[in-house]
Amino acid sequence: MYGYKHIRVELPEPGIAVMSFIRPEKLNSWSREVFDDMLHFFRALKTDDETKVLIIRGEGERAFCTGADFMSLFPGEGDRDSVHKSYDFQEELRELVVLVHEAKQVVITAAHGYAVGGGFFLTMASDIRLIADDVKFSCPLLKMSMSCGDLGCAYMLPRLIGDGVARDILLTGRYMLAPEAMSLGYASGCYPLPELDNAAMEKARVLAGYTSEALQYSKQLLNLMESVNDIDTAIKIENRNQQLVKAFNRENRSKQ
Repeated sequence: MYGYKHIRVELPEPGIAVMSFIRPEKLNSWSREVFDDMLHFFRALKTDDETKVLIIRGEGERAFCTGADFMSLFPGEGDRDSVHKSYDFQEELRELVVLVHEAKQVVITAAHGYAVGGGFFLTMASDIRLIADDVKFSCPLLKMSMSCGDLGCAYMLPRLIGDGVARDILLTGRYMLAPEAMSLGYASGCYPLPELDNAAMEKARVLAGYTSEALQYSKQLLNLMESVNDIDTAIKIENRNQQLVKAFNRENRSKQ
């Protein structure tokens, strides 16, 4: 169903897809070709009614993903200094992050080693974050004389771990290691690297056992709650969702 040259997409079990970064010699950074494959894949997921859960992982032992490979993305002299080219690419990145965050599939990131820049931001946009005990999260943009806000990280990270710690991580560019990620609730499971892929598959199997409608509307509900500020509105949205899922369940039973 999905055939790509610069990322690997597998369908190991019904309802489960696994997307792997396959550029370990470059710490699984995004070349232009890698990014194009990713963007095409997440666009295609919008109309994929068979896949319920997506696992994102990285090949090799050193890195989950280190984000954009600027030398590959902007190979021409002066390209990296071009405001127009840089902004156009940022808009493509915006689309990718929104597609991940709003995918109807539950997205699990299984991060190990370096999860830096875009790799870090990709985990922020996912639904469930599992980590290896060697993971190193970082946003080093200020060290590159860039603004620390990119790909929605200034929006997502404070909501995930709290404003104070998020500011510290984003402004200093320091690493957030596995113990801190677990203590802050950023990740929901930490494993030795050899066990990480199996842990992600076990989690995916649980989720894939639920109906597509229940999963999809549950994720949509959680996303909607990010902009809700009072409990009354929250419960009204929950009530609406429950009735929608019940209606879909009745419809599915009538077709059997």
